[in-house]
Amino acid sequence: MLLNRILIGLAAIALLALSPARAQDLARGKAIYETRCIGCHSMGVHVRQARKAQDFAGVRAQVVRWTTEAGGTWTPEEIDDVAAYLNELYYRYPCPVTVCKADKAGAAAAGGG
Repeated sequence: MLLNRILIGLAAIALLALSPARAQDLARGKAIYETRCIGCHSMGVHVRQARKAQDFAGVRAQVVRWTTEAGGTWTPEEIDDVAAYLNELYYRYPCPVTVCKADKAGAAAAGGG
């Protein structure tokens, strides 16, 4: 079962590498999150009362923290995509225009719009 998850994750990463990277790609952020993060914690971590992230920068800082904790080497674009996806889905904090540009197609693909 673990081998299957690893193979699925590697396939998803390979597909993501083929698509053009751009910040605020919510569908890409969702795919990365579901591939690399969900195995260690549930979605419940984002809806608990005692949130560590109090703004978008905090959400991004937590993505960086857990990426580092897990030994990952994510690109800044991957970090932005995951942070934007989580922000859109759970937090709804104001997001810097340099990261979260209006992208209705991306939001719809990620299930957020």
